[in-house]
Amino acid sequence: MKNKRVLTAAVGLPVLGAAVWFGGWPLIVLVAVASILGMREFFAMTGRPGPVLEIVAYVLGAACVACLGFKLWPALIGLLALALWLEQFDFLRRFAALGETEPPRGRLAVALLYVPVSLGLICAFSPLETALVLAVVMAADTGAYYGGHAVGGAKVWPAVSPGKTWAGTISGVVASTLVASCFAAVTAAALPALAGLGAGLAVISQFGDFFESALKRAAGVKDSGAILPGHGGLLDRVDGLLPAILAYAACRSLSGLAG
Repeated sequence: MKNKRVLTAAVGLPVLGAAVWFGGWPLIVLVAVASILGMREFFAMTGRPGPVLEIVAYVLGAACVACLGFKLWPALIGLLALALWLEQFDFLRRFAALGETEPPRGRLAVALLYVPVSLGLICAFSPLETALVLAVVMAADTGAYYGGHAVGGAKVWPAVSPGKTWAGTISGVVASTLVASCFAAVTAAALPALAGLGAGLAVISQFGDFFESALKRAAGVKDSGAILPGHGGLLDRVDGLLPAILAYAACRSLSGLAG
């Protein structure tokens, strides 16, 4: 298992690093593919919307990432509204033809917001910003993993994620703070601001972990998928990254890194 994790990282990290460095279409394509895989895992855990709507959702997901990459904000809003109304129209079809009365739940729009819109925001960041967010979340995951295994102790939220300990959480926050602080050497951002940003993103990323853990427990599965050997599914690797990206996007003007 450990060898598989190392091999996956050895292959995946250079590809991710190159895409971030070049930006543009290479990054958009990579994020779009990852978003489709993540949406597929999300539907598998929460319920599939039907074969036609599911394919449409993947197309809309890729389109959302492209809109974010080129900062086409009105088009992005239009795609989200389209997803909502497509599900409404599908309800009308089912109601008229089959007499089904279960109302639409906005599942397509939720899936788009959860994966491609959240993940796709990195396409609107500068390479340095993307590197910061990715490094901070990776540090949080790594620090939590090794800190939790080394120290153990009390659980943070055992009803949701039995394996997460306070020792691991604190180790992750410390690791993220240190990694974010290192960016002071290559940016004009103030060290205290970067340290606070790193700590804040580490804490927020934990809630992404908890949310996906709850989804998996509700669905009765151990991993969201099996596409990444040694890691599980795509969502198992980006669950903490998704809310961290959103949090950074909300306060990026304060980070001193925004171009």
